[in-house]
Amino acid sequence: MNAGGITTKGRERRSGQRGVLLLEFAISLGFMAVIGVLVVNMLALGWELNSRNRSILVVAVATSTSTTWLVRDIHLATATDIPDGGGAQPTAQFTWTDAGGAHVCDYALVAGEMRRTCDTVAISVADNVSSLTFSRAGDLVTISYDITSPERADINDSIALNVALGAG
Repeated sequence: MNAGGITTKGRERRSGQRGVLLLEFAISLGFMAVIGVLVVNMLALGWELNSRNRSILVVAVATSTSTTWLVRDIHLATATDIPDGGGAQPTAQFTWTDAGGAHVCDYALVAGEMRRTCDTVAISVADNVSSLTFSRAGDLVTISYDITSPERADINDSIALNVALGAG
């Protein structure tokens, strides 16, 4: 022991000095704040990516489901109410006969959804549809429509299909 202070493990400590210095505490607090901000930013980025991916999935599923039904029905159809060479129209009807009998399927935009009514059974084949048009040139039916994510307007898909009537 020396006269001015206590020696602890090779360091001399004055009798008035206890624990960590204020400067050490401030540096530690600043470091923890920086880490906290980084963690919060990483969590926010993760949330944003999750939201974006969910919206992309919603649009992709609606696109896939609607194109599957449209292509199927138009390929089976032997007749339609879309005038050959006429302008675009918002609804369409496709008819055909198979082993199950005669079938009539109508497509229309109803309250933001593409609705398929086939043999009196109505289903929604796509939600969040903002436009729907049908036109025809010979046996080629052109369908155009837009699907937008309900959560994010920046995620959308514009679909333009050209499908041969009765090709199935």
